[in-house]
Amino acid sequence: MDLEYIFRTAHRELRPRTPIPEITVEFFPFAGLNHTARLNNSRLAIRLSDIFTDAPADVYYSLALILLAKLYRKKIDNSYHRTYRTFILTGEIRERTRIARNERCRLVRPGASRGKYIDLEELFNRLNAEYFDSLLDKPRLSWSAKKTRYVLGRYDLTHHTIFISRLFDSPRVPPHVVEYVMFHEMLHLKHQSRVNDSRLMIHTPEFKVEERSFHQYDEAKQWLKNDRL
Repeated sequence: MDLEYIFRTAHRELRPRTPIPEITVEFFPFAGLNHTARLNNSRLAIRLSDIFTDAPADVYYSLALILLAKLYRKKIDNSYHRTYRTFILTGEIRERTRIARNERCRLVRPGASRGKYIDLEELFNRLNAEYFDSLLDKPRLSWSAKKTRYVLGRYDLTHHTIFISRLFDSPRVPPHVVEYVMFHEMLHLKHQSRVNDSRLMIHTPEFKVEERSFHQYDEAKQWLKNDRL
């Protein structure tokens, strides 16, 4: 398949009155499903994830429009995004992505679960008993390496690890707040993400309903909303 031709065609559609730059397209072993488009001195270098080596022509064309629209700050019809999302959310592509991430990502080395003030192991066990009848399989538990405000907690599926921001290991944080953050990440263990209308739903309706069962849900959300960290 002539990928340079596909990108030239997409470029012509987006910028019909602009000369087409020299275009090169190569596959690259990214750690995940990533693609890049860089324009330098009238040369457009495209790198596509090697997970995409056998994608259909319409998916390549949709991806070309998406990348170039982002590069040139243009708007494109949402149908192209839908075509791309539908392809990447197929079981085969999701499995390829998982394998690539697992093999290529630098191993995330969890730190200690016992902080200065809070032991994540004890916290997980207590919440597991209170809300999940102790049925959740315990993942690795770790405080984050840095005191990040942008990611308060996350569940790393690839390494089956829950990370909690080290900001919460503080006597200034009410106990119910760090409990809520851990509870939220524990729900990701129970509720699998799923595809709906060509979109990947991380927080499903079932997830959101159960999240509100946390005993001090409103208070914890309000405390976090006020950015008291």
